[in-house]
Amino acid sequence: MAIAPVNKFISIAVPVSPGENKLYEVPTGTSSLLLYAQVSNVGIGTYPTVSFIQRRKTRSTSLTRDIRVVKDIEIPPNDAVILIDGRLVLEKTPLIIDSLYITGIQTGVTTIDWVTYDEPSGIVTVTCAEKHSFSIGDQVTLAGIAFTCPDNTAGITTTIFPDPQKSYSIESIVEQSVGVSKTFTAIVGGAKGYKHVYNPAIHSFVRAKPGAVSFTNLSSGSKYNVTGASYRGVTGICTLTIPDHQMITDDGSTYTPTNATYNAITGVMRITLNSHPYVTGNLVKFDNESLPFKCAMDNNTNIKYYPRREKDQMSGRWKSVTKVDANNFDVNVGTSPFDYYAVSEAIYEPTSGICTCTIGRHNLVAGITSIRLAPESLGFTCTEGAGIKYYPRSSGTGANAGVPDKAYNTSVGITSVTDTTISLDVGTSSNTTVHTFATPIKLLPTNATYNPATGVMQLTTADPHLMETGDAVRIQDNTITFSCDYGGYIGIASHKSYPRSGKDPASDTWLVVTKVDSTNFSVNVGVSPDLSPHTFVAAVAGITRSVVKTGGAYAHDFDEATGAVVGSMLRSTNTIGIATEGIIFTCTMDNNQTEHAYPRASDPAHNTALAITEAYYNSISVNVGVSSAGGQVAPLQMEFMASILENSNA
Repeated sequence: MAIAPVNKFISIAVPVSPGENKLYEVPTGTSSLLLYAQVSNVGIGTYPTVSFIQRRKTRSTSLTRDIRVVKDIEIPPNDAVILIDGRLVLEKTPLIIDSLYITGIQTGVTTIDWVTYDEPSGIVTVTCAEKHSFSIGDQVTLAGIAFTCPDNTAGITTTIFPDPQKSYSIESIVEQSVGVSKTFTAIVGGAKGYKHVYNPAIHSFVRAKPGAVSFTNLSSGSKYNVTGASYRGVTGICTLTIPDHQMITDDGSTYTPTNATYNAITGVMRITLNSHPYVTGNLVKFDNESLPFKCAMDNNTNIKYYPRREKDQMSGRWKSVTKVDANNFDVNVGTSPFDYYAVSEAIYEPTSGICTCTIGRHNLVAGITSIRLAPESLGFTCTEGAGIKYYPRSSGTGANAGVPDKAYNTSVGITSVTDTTISLDVGTSSNTTVHTFATPIKLLPTNATYNPATGVMQLTTADPHLMETGDAVRIQDNTITFSCDYGGYIGIASHKSYPRSGKDPASDTWLVVTKVDSTNFSVNVGVSPDLSPHTFVAAVAGITRSVVKTGGAYAHDFDEATGAVVGSMLRSTNTIGIATEGIIFTCTMDNNQTEHAYPRASDPAHNTALAITEAYYNSISVNVGVSSAGGQVAPLQMEFMASILENSNA
């Protein structure tokens, strides 16, 4: 029997990029000896410096201690610095973790302002904040670029690129003029079909100075302590956590809207009030359950009052408005998209009319959330007639012929919930015998067409699919097989099954249905860069139909006859100020290794009254200015090389 070797020699050879670079961490169950390490200067006429660190982390506290092997040592042109020539012991125990880091300081470092990544070509187009001096063929290093992308389990994650560190060759320069262009391209390699979206540097709150926020509308200059903060460079919004601040004051008057419209897709509510005093940047707040609406969920039958306490985003919040004209202003009260659920089990009590459905993990609330059941989506058998009967129906049978079921095409209230079930009042039945749930059968497509330019796929079923426009389906991975010309393959080699896990946007996702006819429906599965004809080959039974639909993306109509509660709308003109360098963050541009204090004297939020965009009882949000910066690029000047002996102690 072969025995795995106890000792293993490994080599590390990586370029040194701007900022701090993590080189090595001792693997679990191993102690290591760093036998040799050096850094070479591969630039031309440059004098970079490096610092080499052993970082020891205490597991119980996460505190770290840096042991500097060398600090700021200069490397002459065409030369190298030997960092270790002997042995340095590194450990990973139940108490500590050892790692190696290197920090390089060099010339030519430029901040990255935007990155576009093309998959599957693997080409990145990098835009710098300033004009660069790169030429085609130059070797460069990239550092601290944040991308949002799907992970291997089809979730969404943010990764910092590149990892591990590499150098790249400049492929092209926009405008083809050195010292003029801010943009270049390089090939960094494909990502197995995963789409990557650039993020400006992600900021992490460290701490704040005492009294970092001031209330600028108070002559007393009241100061507030900040216990947390977040910042999104794309929007410029900084949200400050200030527990129970009681900072926002109204203007001393109350107002009553005379009309309102709501777009559940965009989240924008337009408020009508003739000759209102609101200007763009003012704050508005509504009393809970003060705005009456009817909606298409129950065919505009019942009046519902918003915002609902502890349910709607606008409940208890102040939000900034945008003035439309003298009689109207807009406020974003939050979107209300549809959510869909399948039912894996159902128990129906015909005497009480309660149907308890197993839908998996959910956040629906009894007595507050209403749902809608897809027509003829729940199958049961009973003693009345043979076969499976599907509910809710547009028409009953026998004495109830022509009468729709209570839960048909209307909102259904939730009477109780567990973590994975909801109980619904769907109406009683004259047949009080046992109703046995019929396990749903996945749909089997018999044909499919796909338009890669629009992303629309039309599916055909042998039997009626029973769905209406606005229902949804989930297509199991590898359900539908097409052939296409991508990659030049022919025959069976051209067959590809979709959706692919972690690659296609339709994977593990509810897709909204457009009904074509009783046996055909279409969904948008996403566009494809391959515009060649896609020919249906085969399919398996892998399409799950939605049964439960929640959310408020229905048409909403303000009920003028009822009208808003008198005096239920408030206005505030408050602003705040943030002390110079009062909020301290780290960011992904240097892997969160250094602290930066904001606002700086050069920042737009410095020494100014900031309009509040949103306020809650323990938080204030303000726009401090957008930032697209998110990484660094530099000419390749240093390369690190090391030899390590790993000894397994497992």
